[in-house]
Amino acid sequence: MLVPATRIKSHRIAGLLLGFLLILASVCMFFIAHHHHALLRKEISLTKLGGRPLQGESGSDVVDKIYDGSFISNVLSGSEPFPAHNRNERQQLKFLPGTLAMNSAEALQHCYVDMGHYRDHFDKLFSVQVSVADKYKLIYRNVPKSASSSSRHIMKDFFGGEDSRLKHRKLNEYVLNHNYTLVSFIRDPLDRFYSSYDEAFLRMGPWWGAGEFVHEKPALHRLYESNKHKVEPYPYLYEGMKTMEDFRKLYCPSELLEQNYILCNDANTIDDGDLTRRFEQFVRDYDGRKPFDSHLRLQVAFLVYNSRLNGAPLPITYLYNASEADKGWSDIANDKGIEIPKEDMVFGRKSSRRFNLNLVSNETKRKICQIVALDYCCLNLKLPEACKFTNDSYDGVFCVLEKWDRVQDQHTSKTREIVIHSGRRSSNS
Repeated sequence: MLVPATRIKSHRIAGLLLGFLLILASVCMFFIAHHHHALLRKEISLTKLGGRPLQGESGSDVVDKIYDGSFISNVLSGSEPFPAHNRNERQQLKFLPGTLAMNSAEALQHCYVDMGHYRDHFDKLFSVQVSVADKYKLIYRNVPKSASSSSRHIMKDFFGGEDSRLKHRKLNEYVLNHNYTLVSFIRDPLDRFYSSYDEAFLRMGPWWGAGEFVHEKPALHRLYESNKHKVEPYPYLYEGMKTMEDFRKLYCPSELLEQNYILCNDANTIDDGDLTRRFEQFVRDYDGRKPFDSHLRLQVAFLVYNSRLNGAPLPITYLYNASEADKGWSDIANDKGIEIPKEDMVFGRKSSRRFNLNLVSNETKRKICQIVALDYCCLNLKLPEACKFTNDSYDGVFCVLEKWDRVQDQHTSKTREIVIHSGRRSSNS
């Protein structure tokens, strides 16, 4: 039976029209899905900071999404599962410092330190410098530039503490088996960096190599001689300075120098930018891997074990804020049933640094926050305003929660499958 030509033609037209409609529908679905995905990423992601993918310590790209601190806390506590990932991807969750629902001592117990990256921040000895008061079952762990001098004085004068170096196993035995309290004090990492640099600049000056200090302070002279090579990458630091008097003239009012240079220690700086310029150039050139001075070592380096494999956290009972050290020691004293007179609660110098903090740029502050990011992450400390994420070219500081097969803490016989470490800028930044 023959089919009329007009009927065949109408069938062909209908077929073509249907094909066109299917293609049009597919294109529309693609654009809708793409637009929805873009909106979703904009809502939950920070995508790229400064035009570069965010990276972890290994240098590999980290997932864009910033996770809420409460969710990360739930993952650490086990009340939420670690989100599923592609088997070929590193299992990493990014979050911001200071957002976890836990205190600094609790956050520290989840900290992982890459000993290859940070090895120069650790003592070569496999023991921990502490002050021990057996009568009160109290151990204080010293962290330089975090109310350390005054705290050692309090331990000795009011608790009968004695300085000692404890092997890792012995320290664990005291705390875990004999119920000793292990305490320490920590400080905002940016503020501590200022103080540490200030101290390091004084200790590494050429005045320790010749002149009166060679005989007056032989220990500091020997320290200078053994470390002066660390100044070589930063030749501008002491340019135009040979003596301590040259240095003092840059930060101390002349009327105080004429009376007694000791008065300079409590005076506000008169630095017009000369010392600050040197400081900012140092920060630009410094990557933080090899500390310029022992005071510039990270706080976390004093709160984890020195291990060839990984830095397992010390069994810290309490971490107190060094800016409120008097309150911290009052709480410790009350807990142990003793009283410390208020006049003995004097912690640190109250004056400004020798360089002018008011002249330090936000760019410099941000670079410092990158250098000390591990302290912010492992101690769950909030970032200063200048270091918080912005939409300009700043890379930002972030923390990473990572799931591994297992991390063995050889000093505690515990295994950790989920650990905290810091994110940092790519090497080409």
